[in-house]
Amino acid sequence: MEESPVVWEAGEEEQEKTTGFKLVETYIREGPIPNDEKPEAVEVSVEADLGEHGLPSLVGIIDLVRSGGRIVDFKTSGKTPDLEQTAHLYDVQLSAYGVLYREATGKTEAGLELHHLVKTKNPKVVVLQLPPIDDVQEHRLYHVMESYADGLQRADWVPSPGLQCASCQFLTECKAWC
Repeated sequence: MEESPVVWEAGEEEQEKTTGFKLVETYIREGPIPNDEKPEAVEVSVEADLGEHGLPSLVGIIDLVRSGGRIVDFKTSGKTPDLEQTAHLYDVQLSAYGVLYREATGKTEAGLELHHLVKTKNPKVVVLQLPPIDDVQEHRLYHVMESYADGLQRADWVPSPGLQCASCQFLTECKAWC
């Protein structure tokens, strides 16, 4: 914040705080995880050596692993998520979590859960439950990683706009690509 402080419009900061607190309060009140449930892991850094697939190591941080091996990732959205579309949108991320969990524990995850905090007038919690990743998802993850690694080696910087752009500092370079 010191390097580039947020410039708020009049009343915007208070509105954002109110929205944030409403979301947290809603999750605490309506969240699906019982207060006495002990997690297997919280914000754990995990690494998987994918050398046998001709790939570099996969490194990631898993938000939460519930008891029994259910991997949880937290999301916010402005509308109620659609299961099929959301599963497709986060397939690479969730597949990576499955691979990382298996590498770290030697076990197959029990399933994946996306806990959405929906930022509507009356905030709500929507939990999408997905099964463990399958062989097709795992293969697709390796293929995507191989494609990106090959592109990096060729210095083939092809823009791929998406949600990841929100935290990227290369907007100018990306827009200038042709």
